[in-house]
Amino acid sequence: MNLRQRLDRLKGHGAGTPAREREPDGRVSVAERVQRLRPRREAHRPVQADADQALADRLGAELLEPGVLGCSQYLPLENTHGRFPLSTLLGEQVHLPEARGWEPHGLVFLDTETTGLAGGTGTAVFMLGLARLEGHQLHVRQFMLTRFAGEAGMLRQAADFLAGAHTVVTYNGKRFDLPLLLTRVRLAGLDDPFSRLGHLDLLYPVRRLFRQRWPDCRLITAEQRLLGFRRLHDLPGAEAPLAWLDYLRDGEARRLPGVLTHNRWDLVSLAALYPALDRAHGTPDTFGADPVAVAKGHLKAGRQGRALEVLHQGRAALDEKGLLLMADLLRRDGRNAEALHLWDALSARGCVTALEALAKYHEHVRRDLRAALECARGLPAGEAHQRRRERLMNKLTLRAGQRSEDPYCERHPGSATEAPPMGEKGWG
Repeated sequence: MNLRQRLDRLKGHGAGTPAREREPDGRVSVAERVQRLRPRREAHRPVQADADQALADRLGAELLEPGVLGCSQYLPLENTHGRFPLSTLLGEQVHLPEARGWEPHGLVFLDTETTGLAGGTGTAVFMLGLARLEGHQLHVRQFMLTRFAGEAGMLRQAADFLAGAHTVVTYNGKRFDLPLLLTRVRLAGLDDPFSRLGHLDLLYPVRRLFRQRWPDCRLITAEQRLLGFRRLHDLPGAEAPLAWLDYLRDGEARRLPGVLTHNRWDLVSLAALYPALDRAHGTPDTFGADPVAVAKGHLKAGRQGRALEVLHQGRAALDEKGLLLMADLLRRDGRNAEALHLWDALSARGCVTALEALAKYHEHVRRDLRAALECARGLPAGEAHQRRRERLMNKLTLRAGQRSEDPYCERHPGSATEAPPMGEKGWG
C-alpha cells in the first residue's frame, strides 16, 4: 500500500473504503474515531432550540432568537417600592445636581448580571436588564443568554430598546457595567449604542449624602435606609453567575428565576432611587443626609443660593465646617453682618479659621486696623500669621504718620487706605 492509499484510508474516503473500516487487529480505524469526535450539528440544533424554548416557558419569557430569551413586565406607576411610589418618576427633578431637569421618559435604568466581577474580556454579560417609562407604566425588559453564542443577538435587542433614550441610569455603572458592555459590543463587532447616551451613576450622589451616615453605600443599603424596601428570599448577587453556569453546564435551571427577580428588583430600585435622591437633596434633614455635603453638591453645580438655603435649613445640626461654609457663602452673597455673627460665635469657641476671617473682615471691609490686629494676635504662631501681624502693624504706623502730617486725615481717619475689591475667594 503506497502513501496516498494510506492517507486516503486514514481520512476515511479512499476508494472502496467501508464506512466503519477496522484495522487488521479488529480496532476501529482512526478515520472512524475522528468522525465520532466531530459534533453532530444536524442533531444538536433542534435539541438546543427545544431546550431554549423549554427554559423560556419555565421563566415566562419568549425566545427572541437562538440563544436569547426576553422577559417583560409592566409595573403601574401607582405601585410603591418601599415608601416611594413609582409615580414620583414623573415629577420634575429640581434638586439633584446631576439631573439637569431631564425628561423622565428619556431615562433608561440599566443593570447587568455577569459571569464575574473582574471585568475585562474574560467577563461576559449573561443577563442585561433595562427599564423605562412607557406611558403610565414602568416597562422592565430583561434579556438572558442560554449560551455564549447568543451574545451579539442580546446586544442588538438591547440597542433596539434604547432607541429614543437620552440617558442611562446605573448604580456603579461608571466603573463596571458600561465599560464591560462597551467591551462586549466591540468584541461582537457591533455599533456601540451606549456611548451616545448621557450617563447618571446614582452611586455618587448616594455617597455624597450618606457616606458619613451609613456603614456602606451598597444598593441594598440604599434600598433599606432611603427607600424603606427590604428584599425577601432574594438570591444574592454573588450567586447569580453560579446559577447561570449550572444551567450552561448541566441544564440545571432551578435558580434562574431567582436571578431574574434579583435583577428586576435592582432595576425598580434604580427607578425609585432617582426621585428619592432628588428629594433628599431638597430637604436633607428629612432623610438623614449630610447637609454640608448636599450644599457642596449644589455649589459644584453652580447653585450657590440653593446651597445657602440648605445650610440654613439644617443650621441647628451643622458642625464647625458647616458653619464656616455657611459664613463664607453669606460673605459671597454680600450679607456681611450675618457672616460676622457666625465668625464671632466660632472664634469664641477657639476656631482659628473664623478668627482669621475676622481679621480679614476688619482689615479690608471695616478698615479697622486695630481690631484686625487684635484678631491677628490671637492666631497661632506661623509664618503666614506672622506676616499678617507685621503688615497690620506697618499699616498702623504708616497711618499714624499720615495723620500727623495731614490734618485732613485727622478729620477723615478712613481715607488713608482703600479697601481692595472682594473676590470670590475673599480677602487677603
